[in-house]
Amino acid sequence: MKNKITLCVSPNLMRFKFLIVLLMFGVFSSQNVLAKTFKNGEVVFAAFPVGNIKNDAFIVGKVKRQLKNGDYLLSVLDYVEGHDYGSSCVPMVKKEDPNATALGYEKGWEMWQDTTKLDTQNLDYVVPKENVLSLGYGKQYFVERNNLYIVFGRWKSDAPVMTLDRIARAQRESKAIGLDELIPVFDLVKYHRKVYYDTNNRPLYAFERVQPAIEMLEQVQVIFREKPEFSKLWKAKQRDWKQISLSSYDYFMIEAVDKVLFDAEDLLYEEGIENAGTDKVEKLKDLVKQLKRTS
Repeated sequence: MKNKITLCVSPNLMRFKFLIVLLMFGVFSSQNVLAKTFKNGEVVFAAFPVGNIKNDAFIVGKVKRQLKNGDYLLSVLDYVEGHDYGSSCVPMVKKEDPNATALGYEKGWEMWQDTTKLDTQNLDYVVPKENVLSLGYGKQYFVERNNLYIVFGRWKSDAPVMTLDRIARAQRESKAIGLDELIPVFDLVKYHRKVYYDTNNRPLYAFERVQPAIEMLEQVQVIFREKPEFSKLWKAKQRDWKQISLSSYDYFMIEAVDKVLFDAEDLLYEEGIENAGTDKVEKLKDLVKQLKRTS
């Protein structure tokens, strides 16, 4: 490994796909991507965000130089372990290889198969210029994405209680970093929260939960009606999580709908719900039956 240097070739197709992802996320402004040029020796942040957030990856590296096509040759300082970076780049080891030359890089490179280990001694990595951000901006952006993931996870686990104010703040934070897809997800989270607590944060009795649970499931019906493609994804007997994870909306809304339906069905077995009235209880049962997945 002593004489090996690793390059990542960014084919035009992969670059196009990544740009689509960036536009979908609405994340990287022209100030941070298109107008920013990094100097040799500068420490930068290479971002690889994904729809489900938990699999976000990044590289922190020092710029060795910028290539003619604008991509950056980085010396890797830190990276997220457990990810395959080959989905964005093709690692190369120094050796004569016409394939690398054909892709526009200097002579003398061949493919290096392991795209998950970036801690090899003297490792370099070519990162598409669209991925490279200033270190401070990149770190903050990924921290904010992770914070939103934590908020959602805390709600999903029911501990601690998520207040309406905190959910609304999460929506503002989503907007601020370009994750607008999470805003309607947190809307459903609000409906769920109202099933269990009133406006003064008082826990509701079982019979008091029936009406807000009905309203919550009616909102799920609205989502399915307005988003037929999402409805198909959610109802599929075998969910394609790889495809679902490409979209933050699809991934988080599926998890949110799963939870609200599970909790609504669980409410049907709570003691005392009959005090809500027969009509309301039957309405809730009917909605649960209509929306329940068959798989």
